[in-house]
Amino acid sequence: MSGQPFALNETLAREISQAVCKVMHETFMVDVVPGPYEIGDGMVSLVGDVSGVIAIVQSQLEGTMTMCMGYETVRSLLPQVVGKAVTITHEMAVDAVGEMTNMVFGQVKRDMGARGYQIKLGIPSVVTGKGHFVSQFHRGKYMIVPFHINGQLFQIYVALHDALRS
Repeated sequence: MSGQPFALNETLAREISQAVCKVMHETFMVDVVPGPYEIGDGMVSLVGDVSGVIAIVQSQLEGTMTMCMGYETVRSLLPQVVGKAVTITHEMAVDAVGEMTNMVFGQVKRDMGARGYQIKLGIPSVVTGKGHFVSQFHRGKYMIVPFHINGQLFQIYVALHDALRS
């Protein structure tokens, strides 16, 4: 399997959902509810206030994984870790999303490794700005897995580009 690029499918959506649920429960003591995943083709724009983006590379593919959250969602999570008396700053939210991105996608990488896939992950970057758009200009498929936490939506977005066809 290590020579084959992984697919955007139900197995990957399940691994993403399990990783997100595990990280959120273990880190913030909250339960999130995954929604039905969507697979599409072409460009998509995600709207959020804070997004962690990490590159994925395999011998035959390149792509990105993005965790896109609203600032209020991050603000509601952090007091579980830093205490309710601490004022949540923009910098704290940025650091938290970068760390969540690393933890979630690290878990996904481990799960895929257990299935025989060898992928490499880059260092996460965090994009911020009220209502920013994250657009991926790529040729290939994408998957969006939505999550709800305390009535708020956030998304995991995976975009793949077949490196052999470029």
